Amino acid sequence: MSMNRRDFLKLAGAAGAGLVVGGLGGYILSAPRKQQSQAPTGGGLSLKALWIYVGPVEDYGWTRAHHDGHMKARSKLGWLESSYIETVSEDKAYDVIKAQLDAEGYDAVFATSYGYMDALKRLATEYPDVKFYHCSGPWEEFRDLPNVSTYFAEFYQLYYLNGLAAAGATETCNLGYIPAFLIPEVVRHINAYVIGAVEGAKVLGKCGDGRNIRVLVTPPLNSWFAPDKARDAARLLVETYDVDVIAYTEDTTAVLETAESYWDQGVKVYSFSHYTDMYAYFKSQGKTLRSHLTGQISDWGPIYVDLLVRQAAGVYEKIDIWARLGDYTPIRWAKSPSESLAGSPEGAVYLAPLNTEAIPAKMLEHIKLRYEQMKELLFEPFTGPIRGYSIDAQGRPQEDPKLKVREGERLGRNPLWVMDWLHENAETL
Repeated sequence: MSMNRRDFLKLAGAAGAGLVVGGLGGYILSAPRKQQSQAPTGGGLSLKALWIYVGPVEDYGWTRAHHDGHMKARSKLGWLESSYIETVSEDKAYDVIKAQLDAEGYDAVFATSYGYMDALKRLATEYPDVKFYHCSGPWEEFRDLPNVSTYFAEFYQLYYLNGLAAAGATETCNLGYIPAFLIPEVVRHINAYVIGAVEGAKVLGKCGDGRNIRVLVTPPLNSWFAPDKARDAARLLVETYDVDVIAYTEDTTAVLETAESYWDQGVKVYSFSHYTDMYAYFKSQGKTLRSHLTGQISDWGPIYVDLLVRQAAGVYEKIDIWARLGDYTPIRWAKSPSESLAGSPEGAVYLAPLNTEAIPAKMLEHIKLRYEQMKELLFEPFTGPIRGYSIDAQGRPQEDPKLKVREGERLGRNPLWVMDWLHENAETL
């Protein structure tokens, strides 16, 4: 994205309100500020923004992560006035947002669910002076709407690292994945998890050097927030398919808690944090999670600050943010494994704390190596050859496995965002 001198000076002026924008290369350095209230407090800028959440703030997953990012932005931007509405079903989003726009006159709306896409398309044409920001939707869906930008904190690299960790911890070579939906976002995360697990087993010389790794994928929950269904799916994987490491896309702690319950029965089952540091959350409640292996965490704060500052400074430009490892960090150069921050907060997406008792030392070093390589784009999990098979929306195979990524080919953004096939080591139930 290019920027002229006038726009740069506007952003520099915004920096005086508590921010330093770092080179416009995908990161922001934030100066510390006193906690601000919801009402704006000077600085020469003003903006009124609304967040729409698909789940409750207390889910400690997807919605909690967005809310934490929202609160971080509000604390750093004294001129920001903001509100939020939680647990807005996707079929009600249009009516809820429209009513708020008519009553309150917001300048910006952050819609934090893939399923809000149709609502935003309608609203963007009806309210051309309002800027809409859609989370997780492909920018192509909003190609002709100049007041809609898209953003996402991408996890496929972290799911790949989770797969490495799973290979290190598994004793059965049977892994599981519980998907909310089988949309391209989730499918690429499943595949990344499988790729990591196969590679990890090969590194450790276990599970037939990766050939015997199975990732059992349950039918989609058809909901982002479905703790009861997620618990049932986890029990199915453990008790019927001898799965001992479970990844998932569901917005609560249900799968992790279910994994922990098996430890009380003398059965080792592992799972992951999802969007927030669930290990830290349970520790704050006086609980120890033996089942926590690592996980994927997002810090939406710098992304929200980035978007809000641009709009408030008058340099809004339609944009698509796809934040991966290394983005929104001061320096993204790869460190050595011994210096790696893998397992600690760093940038917009990062690994949850690593379970150093369950993951062998050799695999811990490999995880840190790959983490650092991906920060600098020196390694890509989706590098061929990769074999897989196309699926329908319920995960049913539509063909026999065949070559999907050629030898030496490295998938980029576009094929990852439309992925509709599963790795040959993934099995749908």
